Amino acid sequence: MNALTRAATTQAPRVAAAARAQSTLPLGKFKEPSFSKTWLMDAGTYPIMVVVGVASVGWMGFLSYKCAYCPSVRITSKTRGQVIRTWK
Repeated sequence: MNALTRAATTQAPRVAAAARAQSTLPLGKFKEPSFSKTWLMDAGTYPIMVVVGVASVGWMGFLSYKCAYCPSVRITSKTRGQVIRTWK
């Protein structure tokens, strides 16, 4: 444990000094990349977009199905106070 504590206390000042030395951009010169440059120009993000799209279609379809066909979902004001009995 002493070796770990000693390593952490001796490495932390070096890491902070290296981070200060690497930040050579003056303030105000950094421009945030656009959405199209970040997401659409990189082929590695296409699988992420496909997974998010399929998941979105899935939950919207499931929500629509439950709202339309599940007897426990009450949307209209006339049916909100009714007792749900499916064993009749």
